[in-house]
Amino acid sequence: MASITDCVVEGLKYPFNDIKKLLGFGVLFALISALSTYMGMKSFDIFRSAVHIVESSNSTLSHVPFSQLPTGDIYLVAGLGILIFIISLLIYGYQYNIVKFSIEKKEDLPGFSDVLGMFINGIKYFLVIAAYNIIPALILVGGVTLAGDSSVLIVIALISALLFIIANLILIMALNNMVAYDSIKKAFDLREITDNISNLGWGKYVGIILFTIIIFMIITVAVNFVLSFLTVGFAAVISNQAVVISFVIAIIEGLFVDSYGALFFNRVYGSVYRQSIND
Repeated sequence: MASITDCVVEGLKYPFNDIKKLLGFGVLFALISALSTYMGMKSFDIFRSAVHIVESSNSTLSHVPFSQLPTGDIYLVAGLGILIFIISLLIYGYQYNIVKFSIEKKEDLPGFSDVLGMFINGIKYFLVIAAYNIIPALILVGGVTLAGDSSVLIVIALISALLFIIANLILIMALNNMVAYDSIKKAFDLREITDNISNLGWGKYVGIILFTIIIFMIITVAVNFVLSFLTVGFAAVISNQAVVISFVIAIIEGLFVDSYGALFFNRVYGSVYRQSIND
């Protein structure tokens, strides 16, 4: 049985098995990063317009007529949101394939030829993630909405956070179980999922997840340190162009950092599942 370190080290190396596919996957993240940056700018413009209307009419944000807002920007933001969601489903679908390759112990990276298959698998991946997180999310939203006492809100927030942690610990194995059987029902077979975790050992299971997160956090800090220097360099060359710099940095992060992280995590988690059913 491979050690925690072996699983993580193999996951760290895996994305470099095919640089072209790594960058191809990164293009999806880069698109989301660029679109999200532009969407954020437009959303801020809409908010700024609403604030201006409030200040000039002495009303409140909730009473600002829709017709007085920049409707073109609102429709653009909505369209960008839909496009980002569609690209996210493709990313989820590719992650589905990464887990599948990991479980099957394939050393190469998945291809991109079956876009429809990626999209369908992405929908399944998204639905399972949403299902496992909906109860903690509802508790948090309900607590924020209904709790008037700050101390009660803190308790509700702590309960929600604990449920989020538990749900996502199980979710990792649930997603792997779904991919292994190519059945969304298997993502909710809690007895089989917990049996797999127990077979591996809860201590080792949680240890691998925590170690994987810590290692990637270290990598992220190092990369962000480098990106901060790039930002300063761009600022020196491209004066008064903060928007351009934001786009460039967002694209770099999506193209290299986000894609690498997704490959790394899903490869490790697929390896963990493989051990849980083989030991």
